[in-house]
Amino acid sequence: MSTSMLLQIVGTAALAALAAGVVAGVVLRLARRAPLAVHVLVIVGAAIAAVAGGIALTAQAMYISEADTAVALAVTATSGAVTLVMAVVLSLALARDARGLGDDARRLGSGEPVAAHRRTTSELDAVQAELVDSSERLAAAREASVRAEQARRDLVARIAHDLLAPLASIRAIAEALEDGLSPAPERHARLLGSHVGRLHSLVDDLFALSRIDAGTLELDRDRVALVDLVSDVVADFTALAEQHGVALSIGPSADAAAGAVVDVDARQFSRALVNVLVNAIEHSPVGGRVELDVHTEAEHWAVLVRDEGAGFDAEAAEHLFDAGWRGSTARTGPRVELAGGAGLGLAITRAIVEAHGGRVDARSAVAPAGQPGSGAELRVALPRS
Repeated sequence: MSTSMLLQIVGTAALAALAAGVVAGVVLRLARRAPLAVHVLVIVGAAIAAVAGGIALTAQAMYISEADTAVALAVTATSGAVTLVMAVVLSLALARDARGLGDDARRLGSGEPVAAHRRTTSELDAVQAELVDSSERLAAAREASVRAEQARRDLVARIAHDLLAPLASIRAIAEALEDGLSPAPERHARLLGSHVGRLHSLVDDLFALSRIDAGTLELDRDRVALVDLVSDVVADFTALAEQHGVALSIGPSADAAAGAVVDVDARQFSRALVNVLVNAIEHSPVGGRVELDVHTEAEHWAVLVRDEGAGFDAEAAEHLFDAGWRGSTARTGPRVELAGGAGLGLAITRAIVEAHGGRVDARSAVAPAGQPGSGAELRVALPRS
């Protein structure tokens, strides 16, 4: 067989295949909403028709004999019929998987869990895995939303209680002073100031937390000597600590960190430290000691605030910096006037420190039951710049 004859045969076969493909494409476009099995049959039928057409055209051009043509067409027809049957059987599995994916997508949309299934092809397997992963992530998001909503309700209830308690006292004292029935006006006046200070602290905490939640906390950063900032906080709150029978001091490691310079908003970061410090004073026993120390770490400058209170357990450590959380041993009202009492101070501290690129954590060695507490240590770490 010459080269030109072979090229003619190839061209004839290609022409037949192209014609079958065009017809199949038109049929598929018209039947685009038909079941998957129909699409598979059209594609397989187009392949069989391309082969049969190529044989017929080649025979018409006298390139093969009539006997060879009959044999070729018979083989094509037989194998084509079997192939169509097999295509139908295999397409049923694909259609079943497609329906299964559709059912899983509806389950996902209605919030029901989606279970893992093996599919017949890697592509369908990948889609199934994505549905399962999306189901798990949505379930986790729903659980987190439920927890957040419950936490919000608890926080609102706690804040309402913490607002009503001093307001009721203020009203009672004001009425006693107004009616001239107060046996000790000066003491009642001091109590009024104390309650007003507590309300001011609580409202200030709520305002700060709302700005943090809204993402509007702005930092006016400047280069600040960390030890000097800690020393100023200690100097400002020594009198308050002594008023509650607590000794306040700077730890021995601060001297070694005298060169620590950080890029912070001094006002906001001081507030974060004050919240931790007030919390430590609040939970320290009379005669106890609170120490602020500055440590030099490989990648951070760390301010450590240690107290000699009762400490906390591992469960409490997980929630210590959550807004509105208070331990089971928390008082109904704060001992330190600057403590708002709603459990917002440490949450504000975490938000401020994280806005500076740092982190906060806590650790405690809780003493056995019936023995004095061994204290707690809160660590406020800032990246070294």
